[in-house]
Amino acid sequence: MKLSVITEQLSKKLPKENVLQKQPIVNPANFDSIYKLLDSHNITELNITDATYSKKIAAGKMVQVKDHINKTGSNPLIGKQEFLDIDFIDMTGAYSFEKKAIVTVCCGETLNKKYEYPSHFLCHITILAHALKIPTIKGNLYNIL
Repeated sequence: MKLSVITEQLSKKLPKENVLQKQPIVNPANFDSIYKLLDSHNITELNITDATYSKKIAAGKMVQVKDHINKTGSNPLIGKQEFLDIDFIDMTGAYSFEKKAIVTVCCGETLNKKYEYPSHFLCHITILAHALKIPTIKGNLYNIL
């Protein structure tokens, strides 16, 4: 099953009529709700869309992610390793992407505009999805510039 979600942070910045608002909205701070959503389906492909603020692409456009740098100061798996029966998650190759994809810096609640492609919590959802062994994870950033 394919599942597409958007972050709560992106949803708050989009007009209600935006087509992305029809996708399930996830709160990256709520591990239990994301875990239930991702674990309750037989997900073969997960598409995650988060917000960015970038002068490199036009407002309202999306860019695909090939990797992330987690500067949120947290990791959603801390304290959950025993529950998930994991020790260490190798994030190499976590994202499936096309040739023109970018690296995002996950900043947490506040986007740091000094980065070319900052994002909120895309990395947290990706880390959990990768730990749950979802085979295809696609990250996207929607420019709210």
